[in-house]
Amino acid sequence: MITRNEVLYKACDECIKELYSLAQPVVTWEDFLKENKEYFQKEDEWKTWKKEGSHPEWEGKSITECIGPKPFEFYYLPENILNEICDNYIYAYKIDNQQELLNTIDILKNYCKEPIVDKWIERNGNEPGYRGYDRPDNLEKELTNLIPDSGFDKSVTVESVQNKFFEFLDMAGKFYNWNRELNLFKTSIYLGASPSANKQKVIDNWKIYRNQDIEIDESKYTEDNDYDE
Repeated sequence: MITRNEVLYKACDECIKELYSLAQPVVTWEDFLKENKEYFQKEDEWKTWKKEGSHPEWEGKSITECIGPKPFEFYYLPENILNEICDNYIYAYKIDNQQELLNTIDILKNYCKEPIVDKWIERNGNEPGYRGYDRPDNLEKELTNLIPDSGFDKSVTVESVQNKFFEFLDMAGKFYNWNRELNLFKTSIYLGASPSANKQKVIDNWKIYRNQDIEIDESKYTEDNDYDE
């Protein structure tokens, strides 16, 4: 049986792949993984040197000066495109549980005001029975019936009790605001190896560290291009 963590991992994996399918310069996912593997090998070598001092030419230099920027810093994707794609995955995989809770609270409030229940309508003559609906008393009327007459303004009491119940629902929505899945997803994408939104930095990195002049075509990301297909 597939677990929720496996679903979340799949969402992160598919999202980051889609981001790189739209990044510039063009790179395949396989080539990007290869670049990462090579970078981490160099990083391990650099860490060994820091401990043992076995690389004199790196003396006094930063890790970037020694082995170059991380692979994702060589690929560009506008921030608004990245955000839109991430939002699509958050919606498709139902990752934003907090918003789902707030939506549920609104549904509960509306239901208390206009409740509806299933009701089986018995057959009538030759007509078959069928599923129908019934409208029971709403919360306000139920409270009115429950609260005894005590010489005080009953309508004010009923309204106060109902408002207090709705207030508790809102309090629950604010309290349960830790969304593990959403935080994990956003951390994996935004703080992970997603493409850089700094176009000039990407251009400079290719020139400085790979001795190549590249061009980035912003028109690829205009509304006329349906990148979501």
